[in-house]
Amino acid sequence: MNDNHPYLLIENDGAVSTLTLNNPEKSNSLHPEMVKQLSAALDEIAVSEESNAVIITGAGKHFCAGLDLSLLMNWAEEEKSVYLRRVTEIFDKIWRLPQPVIAAVNGAAIAGGFDLAAFCDLRLAARKAIFGQAEINVGLVQIIHPLYKTIGLARAKELAMLGEPVSADEAYRIGLVNHLYESEELMPQAQQMAQKLAAKPRLALFETKRLTRELIDLDTKAALEEIRATLRRCFNSDEHKTRVAEVLAGLKKR
Repeated sequence: MNDNHPYLLIENDGAVSTLTLNNPEKSNSLHPEMVKQLSAALDEIAVSEESNAVIITGAGKHFCAGLDLSLLMNWAEEEKSVYLRRVTEIFDKIWRLPQPVIAAVNGAAIAGGFDLAAFCDLRLAARKAIFGQAEINVGLVQIIHPLYKTIGLARAKELAMLGEPVSADEAYRIGLVNHLYESEELMPQAQQMAQKLAAKPRLALFETKRLTRELIDLDTKAALEEIRATLRRCFNSDEHKTRVAEVLAGLKKR
């Protein structure tokens, strides 16, 4: 593939944006051009007035194999540093994106691919998918945050220190995956969930994601203060008033 290859496929269906990692010959490893295209797409979605929910998935049989190790082996230290920074910036953009992000894990999610899924808000997986924080096996360290906030510190340590793959069933059991589906059902189910999310009141949806991201770093008193401030903004919003009026109108018709 050359740098003109579309390493990222973008599809917009109403208020849902689907981003498909498109490097199947290398298990959708994070080619620098893919990282560049994904970063640009996330920047556009972040300020979009149309997109309310996002799905990230992989082309072919794999979700994402993580860093492109074949490139890393041939790069100087400065090139490696720039690449790693840009990859981790992708994770941060997903984490801070206003829209909720669903990872539709269709196959292997390994190392950086595991992290990519972990930084999404929800994870749906095909039953054949596998997950692994394999970095330790090649002498690298893993990104444990926000993983340990999802599955607990003890389980996060085990995955990180052993570097062994786990099945989709095990990922579901420990709370990493929200739902499991047969392969042919995965994308329809992801689209259905994304459409449900996208239909929610936009301000409340975005503020809910922001709160779930920010509150985990606050103490209880500060958390309650932030919740109250957010509720005040929601109470004063037109969409809140409209939705309440619709609910009340529906109740009167019963």
